[in-house]
Amino acid sequence: MRHIIIIFASLALLASCTPKNPPTPHTPTLKMDSIYTTADFRSYGDYYNTGLEVFAVDLLSEGLIYDSTFHISGSGCNLYLSDIFVHGDSLPAGHYQMDSVAREMTFLRGMDFEGNITGTYLLHINEDKIQQIVLFHGGSMDVAYTEEGSVHLDFSLYTTDSTYYHAQYTGPAHYRRND
Repeated sequence: MRHIIIIFASLALLASCTPKNPPTPHTPTLKMDSIYTTADFRSYGDYYNTGLEVFAVDLLSEGLIYDSTFHISGSGCNLYLSDIFVHGDSLPAGHYQMDSVAREMTFLRGMDFEGNITGTYLLHINEDKIQQIVLFHGGSMDVAYTEEGSVHLDFSLYTTDSTYYHAQYTGPAHYRRND
């Protein structure tokens, strides 16, 4: 009988030491520039014949610039979304989800086709040379417009190994047609 009491007392002691809400594992975070200062918004029309307009957004962090032909130079980060699908002639405010198909208010995930990257990706550029390419496999983008006419983009993106990247852009949204 004494052994049973010791066993129950030991179990009660162990149970009281186990946390009721164990901590969640830390999500790794991508440590790169995340504030973008320059943007290029491009419209491709109904490029895929889906009934949806296709847009691309090319964002540059401080240290990168476009030349007169929109080539990038300098050092910093370049966040690029090649295919954003919407109805209308600009990106409407709202919540966009990364997907692998063309549906309204979605954008394509990063993909590598034998060395040709497309979709949503991040370039780390140093002195005009690409140092690293990060493809995003999941995530979302929120688009909002300010009273002053600026656009605010807020990104929550994830790589295939679940590394998190949060980025933002606030500024003008000048759309140019890319025919």
